[in-house]
Amino acid sequence: MRRLSATACLFGLIALLVACGGNDDQNVSSSSSSRSSPSPGAGARAEQVQDVTPKPVPDLTLKTLDGRSIRLAQQEGRVLLINFWATWCGPCRKEIPDLKALHSKFNSKGLTVIGVALDRKGREVVKPYVEEQAIDYPIVVDSEGTVEAAFGPIRGLPTTVVVNANGKITKRILGLFPTDQMRPVLRELLAAGGASSGPTGPGTGPTS
Repeated sequence: MRRLSATACLFGLIALLVACGGNDDQNVSSSSSSRSSPSPGAGARAEQVQDVTPKPVPDLTLKTLDGRSIRLAQQEGRVLLINFWATWCGPCRKEIPDLKALHSKFNSKGLTVIGVALDRKGREVVKPYVEEQAIDYPIVVDSEGTVEAAFGPIRGLPTTVVVNANGKITKRILGLFPTDQMRPVLRELLAAGGASSGPTGPGTGPTS
């Protein structure tokens, strides 16, 4: 009897250790359909840069924190990085400096980084966070999940969608944006599309 009890305890301990450590490499979770917050990713591996069958970017007009409107379907000629994130997401915070650097370096060449914050508390938590992090690329607050649903499912954060200069979604990246891996890809996309005039591209302007 004691031997059976000891064996049961041993198996129970093993099961507990597996349960605690089994999710270390997982960066996806169910999100959009239930409107629960996507789980933060632990960082992008090579297989998390997914080529997708090219399809048109959703025809949405995004409202930015600073009062501008960006109509995605009118951004042809520019390459877009649409980055889904949240203030509570640790990996999202970690990748912000790289996204800022990419936007600064390549914006005049035709790249626009757009951050879509999925915080359910909305502007009240996003705006001070953006100021604290000195984020200089456009930020959109999607507390109602409209943008998330159009691009979904967003299974984890951060998730970045790559849109080429022809307005087609070509890649999805789950986890930390792999800057070194993607920098030559972005250069190729920019060279193929040519830079659009102006620092933010067409379809961008004050909210009426």
